[in-house]
Amino acid sequence: MNEPPPWVDDLFAFPTPPTLAALIDIAWQDAFTEDGAYDDGAAITRFDFMFDLSSVPRAPEGWECVYPGAAWRSDYVPLRATPELVQFGSLGTGAHVGWVVLAPELGRTDHPVALFGDDAGAWVIGADTLGGLEWLLSRSLRSYLSENDRTLIQRVSHRLGIKPGPELGVVNGRALEVPLEPDVPEGWWYQPARDGVGVGVLAPSDAFAEHVRISSELDEVLAESDRLLDKGYPASVLFEITDAFHNDPDLFPKLRGTWDRAYRDLGRDWFAERLATMADMY
Repeated sequence: MNEPPPWVDDLFAFPTPPTLAALIDIAWQDAFTEDGAYDDGAAITRFDFMFDLSSVPRAPEGWECVYPGAAWRSDYVPLRATPELVQFGSLGTGAHVGWVVLAPELGRTDHPVALFGDDAGAWVIGADTLGGLEWLLSRSLRSYLSENDRTLIQRVSHRLGIKPGPELGVVNGRALEVPLEPDVPEGWWYQPARDGVGVGVLAPSDAFAEHVRISSELDEVLAESDRLLDKGYPASVLFEITDAFHNDPDLFPKLRGTWDRAYRDLGRDWFAERLATMADMY
């Protein structure tokens, strides 16, 4: 059988950042057995010392015969996360790794990388995919690895042009957190989350109301949110609703309707649809 072609599939509702695509291409190529069959299980666990892929790559056109059936996609929102956190892998500890996608409508080709799922909010580990993967590889080098795993790290590092090391990404034994500092387009505003919990809101400036101060009482939060939505301020509502969610995730069923409307008023229908994947967990 001919050499497997480069991996070309997009696993997400937006183009896969090139750095992750290069990494998955290694897993894709290595998942072919000597007799030319494609082992999707091998593809998804190829980097299990680093993270497990959340989805299985689809075979390129013409190679479907070695990979029968539909490609598996995992597009759920992990527990205590919000739709802005888009996982591409799991660490096997209850934590997930993925991107902070603040405004999908901007069509950006890369995003900050964070860990999330263990607690409310996210721990940013890289300003982009390359930085996130370097952190993950460095984390792996701090644990026991087989010789095959170390060889794979060398291959990946060479392919990506990075130099991970066990000393990188750690300060006094604690993982170094990268500040979340999104590129804010002209005419837009970024409102960081209160107390550093959550990822905040990035939206056009005119989608924010001035001098918003909403009570912590749920009924008042929802009533004031409806008023702000009627006046055309969905970004302020999104900020308050996600803040209420982080304070008490069990409120999700009561927050969902207002949350959905805020996303749709911002033109973020994909995020609204991701709310539906959260419903069974709360």
